[in-house]
Amino acid sequence: MLNGVTLPTERSGVMTKEEFAAKVSENEKKLYLSALSVVRNAADAEDAVAGAVAYAWEKLADLREADKFDAWLLKITYTEAKKIKKNSRSYEDIYELSDAFSYAPDTGDMEFLDILCRAGLDEKTNTVLTLKFMYGYTLEEISAQTRMPLSTVKTKYYRALDKLAEKLGL
Repeated sequence: MLNGVTLPTERSGVMTKEEFAAKVSENEKKLYLSALSVVRNAADAEDAVAGAVAYAWEKLADLREADKFDAWLLKITYTEAKKIKKNSRSYEDIYELSDAFSYAPDTGDMEFLDILCRAGLDEKTNTVLTLKFMYGYTLEEISAQTRMPLSTVKTKYYRALDKLAEKLGL
């Protein structure tokens, strides 16, 4: 059992159950924070991660390149979080979430998410900033991951930086 999700025991053609569980464990914090950045609710973020892990296990045979597993799982998690957000209410104040974390959060991550929540940026811009600052993706990688044109990613990124600088008085 991983994060409340029971995995089937049969072997996948791409990786074993143990390999899958190890890869999920490596990415658990990233997945959780990615989902949290969308749903802004700890319980919904946990549900999104659990749903994404279950879906990924079911569809593991569809994964074409094993070295892209992390990005594939992140995209599934993001999609699950968007589905949950669409069907539930969201919380605007990130401080309501502080007691619900299942790990010791990095205060830098929390401050970043708090700034994003208060900035009032659109969802796509939040995604660009999250992928850039929390996961270290380049703008080109973000463009490929989100299927947005590079020019759009750059525009969203630089406009968001200007807006954040203005709000923070930098």
